[in-house]
Amino acid sequence: MHFVFDENSAIPVKPFPASTLQCLIFYIKGVVTTYIPASGKMITLPRIAVNGSLTSRLDYTISNDFLILSVAFHSCALSKFLRLPLTEFVDERVDAEAILNPEIHRTHQRMLNATSYENIIQIAEEYLSKRILNLKTDFLPIDKVAALIPDNTEFFTIEKMASEACLSISQFERKFIQLTGITPKFFTRICRFYNAYQLKDRYPKSDWLSIALKAGYYDYQHLVKDFKQFADVAPHSLLEAQAKAPERILGIG
Repeated sequence: MHFVFDENSAIPVKPFPASTLQCLIFYIKGVVTTYIPASGKMITLPRIAVNGSLTSRLDYTISNDFLILSVAFHSCALSKFLRLPLTEFVDERVDAEAILNPEIHRTHQRMLNATSYENIIQIAEEYLSKRILNLKTDFLPIDKVAALIPDNTEFFTIEKMASEACLSISQFERKFIQLTGITPKFFTRICRFYNAYQLKDRYPKSDWLSIALKAGYYDYQHLVKDFKQFADVAPHSLLEAQAKAPERILGIG
């Protein structure tokens, strides 16, 4: 994604509510400063960041000329890619150069000198393909279960998840925490909240009760509770903030 604002323009803040999305982000132009409402802290992110699951809201402020490539991973895949449990990555934006081999630095340097967006993507795919080919890992039933949860939160109980993963409940919970950083119950709650948020963003004329029920909530009040925990605001306030995000102002998202 590439944002270019006039140097005299005020750049809008981008709200990021809680999400189970895990990714590797290359910051190619500009920097991003993150404000954490829960703690009041401001953090400048590393130029290559590994993003774990997010359990509370962050607000991003970017430079006038800002270019990134974000590589999103399926649930459980980032842990395999890093060869690390994700328990220390929750709510963190970790410097990738500190945990991956020097090839990640060389990849970023090549991106800085790339001649097109297509070239940037090609460079990323070369790096990712090479690392993936060197990984020795299996695709297990738990990986399939974790991949299904985000779009099927209303159908899954912990017992059903464990059964589908061919594990006992305690084994499933322990393995799931290693692979995602959070418990399966908490993971499912965040997915349900995020689904409701995206549904309302996609269908703004739908009332909140209909959105809540469609996303798998028992009632509107349960949805409001999750919004306050995972977005730090009431439901309508998050959508209002999102409407002022950089990609919305520029008409590209």
